[in-house]
Amino acid sequence: MKPSKKKLYYKLVRDRIPEIIDGHGCRYAIRQIRGKDLRGYAFKKLREEVQEFVENPCAEEAADILEILDFICTKEKITPESIASEKISKRITKGGFDMGFFLEWTEE
Repeated sequence: MKPSKKKLYYKLVRDRIPEIIDGHGCRYAIRQIRGKDLRGYAFKKLREEVQEFVENPCAEEAADILEILDFICTKEKITPESIASEKISKRITKGGFDMGFFLEWTEE
């Protein structure tokens, strides 16, 4: 019998991951977190997904960012309408990133 190899994760995962792991016949440990712990792990997950997108910019990684960002915004009571409004406001007052300007320095 081949010895089992335990891989540690300690991270927030999507809701169907336990079902998927079950389908592979693997053993696992999972717990449900709430409150401040959930908030902290959600922000950690957002950083992880952004890093994955930086390393491999593609639709799949962008979708992962949007999924965790939507979750965080819902928990923080930030509505899609308020986000859209802020995006428009910033584009009007400060512009977008289309020009590719890179600020090197300012002087007062």
